[in-house]
Amino acid sequence: MNERARRGQKRKKKPNVKQAAFGFVVRPYQTHISRISQQAVVTQAFYNRFLLYFTSEGDGKDIRNRASWLHRLPQLSVDGTNDALALAVQATAFSYCASETHDPALHRHARDLYGQAIRQHGRLLARVKVAAYAVTLHMISTSVLFSIFEAMQATSAQAYCVHIVGAAKMFEVTDPRQCAEGVLCQLFFHLRTQMAFMQLTSGDQRTKVDVRKILHDTLDYEELPIFQRLTTQFTLLAEAYSAMAPATEEDSPESQLTLKEHMAFNTEIDALWTECNESGEATWYDEAAQRRYFRDAFTALLVSYFSAAYILLALTSPGFDSPCPDALDHYQRILEAAEYMQTRQIGCAYMRIAAPLLLVALHAPHMEQRNAAVTNFEAWEKSTMRGMSELARQTCEIAQRVVG
Repeated sequence: MNERARRGQKRKKKPNVKQAAFGFVVRPYQTHISRISQQAVVTQAFYNRFLLYFTSEGDGKDIRNRASWLHRLPQLSVDGTNDALALAVQATAFSYCASETHDPALHRHARDLYGQAIRQHGRLLARVKVAAYAVTLHMISTSVLFSIFEAMQATSAQAYCVHIVGAAKMFEVTDPRQCAEGVLCQLFFHLRTQMAFMQLTSGDQRTKVDVRKILHDTLDYEELPIFQRLTTQFTLLAEAYSAMAPATEEDSPESQLTLKEHMAFNTEIDALWTECNESGEATWYDEAAQRRYFRDAFTALLVSYFSAAYILLALTSPGFDSPCPDALDHYQRILEAAEYMQTRQIGCAYMRIAAPLLLVALHAPHMEQRNAAVTNFEAWEKSTMRGMSELARQTCEIAQRVVG
């Protein structure tokens, strides 16, 4: 038998196994692949699909922040200096994914993480109170995340409001150096939209913070953004609105504004609207398409707050008994702004229009307008904003009982 035949009759051998110098055997097709962390996947989804929209297109021109909270938050939450913030990110991320998937197990896990984060945050705040530690961007970020968690899950009726006010109060005592390229400017802009919503739903004084001190000292603004000046007018009008005696079927509500005060508000808001349009038309209506357009997403939000301010101006007008003709257009404009934002933005950017939408749901003269506003809140209730939706719905139900 020749050599070739001998080799051909040999029994087939198993695949070669490589022997490492230190005795570790590597077998083909048996290489271990590490599982991707569920926490990493969930957190990334939260950043990409919710917090991505914390910045609205165009808001930097008015707020004048050089960095976005979204870009800083991933670094802040893993730098090892604040465990509460790390847990708050995890809790809110799991809450978001639970709302998207309707998974009860994720909801439970999110609440467990939230409880741990609350306890850690409480310990840090106790140290600040006792030992005069500085209030940091990490701490403010934690409270903002807690408020977003409550806007999604609503563990209690007042928890959302408590976290919003708590975060705003921290601005009064934090060091201006914490602003970090304007990140605090963006956070305070977000908080003021949420405080506006709270004013309309709670009507009490817990939302009061020293806004002037925050804007000029903490945030170091020399020239205030249009949105911040407009929100100040909205806040003052909302206070007058909340102080009014409720309307009944027989009587109109009693205004808390004098004619002089009313005219001063009107003049200030008109001047802000003129300034807003100096850099280009903020909004326009396409007759052919039967659709309203806005300069960008931030402008849509800004226009909705102008309309909300004009509606409050009409509601608090001395001798108010019926909506003025201009107010009818403002209700519709808010709905158009909401529609515009809904098609372009989700999550954080869209939740900021809650206060204007609530005014439409409560006071629009046409039932189809009220129903359209309520439909927006119902859509939130089925997705990621269940907590805010419940708060808005409860406010509408209370108003209906008073009138009815």
